Amino acid sequence: MAILAIISSSLVPVYVSAMDGVRTRNAQNDIISVLRYAQEVAVRESREHRVYFNKKTGVYHLMRLIRLENDEKVFEPADSLIGEKQSIPATLVFANIRARRDRRTREYFISCLPNGASDKAVIRLRDQRSHGVYIEITVEGPLGKITLEESR
Repeated sequence: MAILAIISSSLVPVYVSAMDGVRTRNAQNDIISVLRYAQEVAVRESREHRVYFNKKTGVYHLMRLIRLENDEKVFEPADSLIGEKQSIPATLVFANIRARRDRRTREYFISCLPNGASDKAVIRLRDQRSHGVYIEITVEGPLGKITLEESR
């Protein structure tokens, strides 16, 4: 029994670390998927879509344009599971976001337009498990190309 207890206790940190790595990879893939989905649905519906990011809370969500009101664009959550607010895992934080900001909410956003163009933006995530590891998601702008790069 003692041997099993020792083996089990030594495997727990390895398992936890592996699961944190999976959550980190899934989170970065989820952000890229939401951006690509927003690009696709903006073209399909001929309507601007935006992916909003809250740097403080680690939350992001998809919104779609519903109307113009007094020359201001009015958005609502998109009609899909992707429209619900998503959180990045505790192992990641938004280190830096270079994108436009909403005047009312002060959240960062990336617009995806009906012509297939997207805002140029960079989302930089820091992996809190290992010092100095950053994940950078870049939206190239007019062509909407999305790239992922890890740096130390």
